[in-house]
Amino acid sequence: MLVWRRELVKIRNGAIWIMVGRRRKAGKRESNGRIARAYEDPKAFVAAQPHRAGVMKKLRELPEAGSEFGKLLLTRKITPAQHEAGLQYAGLAEAARRIYSPLPLHPTGIDLNRVSGGGYDGDMPREQAQAIKDRHNKAFEACSSVGARAARAVKDHAIMDMPVRDSGSLALLINGLDALVVHFGIDRRARISSRQK
Repeated sequence: MLVWRRELVKIRNGAIWIMVGRRRKAGKRESNGRIARAYEDPKAFVAAQPHRAGVMKKLRELPEAGSEFGKLLLTRKITPAQHEAGLQYAGLAEAARRIYSPLPLHPTGIDLNRVSGGGYDGDMPREQAQAIKDRHNKAFEACSSVGARAARAVKDHAIMDMPVRDSGSLALLINGLDALVVHFGIDRRARISSRQK
């Protein structure tokens, strides 16, 4: 099939219209007229990412496989209840950090919605900010009740998402997470809710 268009060409005595064009490439077309691109499965793309390599292939597309802390859950080193407690504690620590300091932990994590940069941006009532600080302090005290090293392990692995290097660190992390499970009142029989069928 040829695609033609009219073009005005100047000649010595005036101008004439001529038809110019080229062969149209064969293939299925998108609605905008371009040739349809090959389909790429987004789940296969996600599963092929190198930072997800520490878990089984069938679990690599789960969101938990994208972090070191989530990999501990998928490799069954921690329970779903401990994972949930770590996520809640990390969220609480992030909320408290935003109250104390406007700067993100990592330069790549800059939140462009926080334009003014004034800590809690002034739009949060002081009572709410104090309630967040109190909840964070109580959770920190519950985690520290099993030892300062356990609290540091929870900070390193649940908040900072650092990989667990040895069994001693894993044991400390599990002790700290167990204390947080009790503190937050999470059901120990919880199952992984994001498993896809």
